[in-house]
Amino acid sequence: TGLTTGGLTCLAVQGGLLASAVDQKERISTKVLVGTFLLTKLFAYTLLGVGLGSLGSVLTLSPAVQGWMQITAGLYMLATAARLLDLHPIFRYTTLQPPKWAHRTARKITKNESLFTPGILGFMTVFIPCGVTQAMMVLAISSGSPLTGAGIMFAFTLGTSPIFYALGASAVQLIQRIAPIAEAEDH
Repeated sequence: TGLTTGGLTCLAVQGGLLASAVDQKERISTKVLVGTFLLTKLFAYTLLGVGLGSLGSVLTLSPAVQGWMQITAGLYMLATAARLLDLHPIFRYTTLQPPKWAHRTARKITKNESLFTPGILGFMTVFIPCGVTQAMMVLAISSGSPLTGAGIMFAFTLGTSPIFYALGASAVQLIQRIAPIAEAEDH
């Protein structure tokens, strides 16, 4: 799931954070910055998986409830796909928005020139999950185990990383090529 739809939908939601994190940071290579972003993202989602699995273990979900949760997650994924494809206006109501404080904080951090910016933003992606990630979160809860929940979120996030890395690094290189052209036009 991470290698296919997860990577693309997460990139659509979180790619702007990655591009902002590495834009105009010339003191260190793009590969290191993208790698830092992805490693902290992997760490954050693994921690989230531990928490979600712990929550699931406390809830003691029956197999029937686990099944319904997985069916609900699947239906939510289909509704998210329908929203992305703009099949009908009703599907725009299937979007779960992250808290406004997460948007404000992310915007503030992207303006920071610190070398820690990519890591902080990578960690903050946990507050801006895409639809497929939310389905994986439901799966982590339904696992009923902190270790299994961590494994689910780790594997999913690791699966998104190659697509995220390739497209993220490409977007950053494109931004870096366009910036000098835009500066020349301004002068």
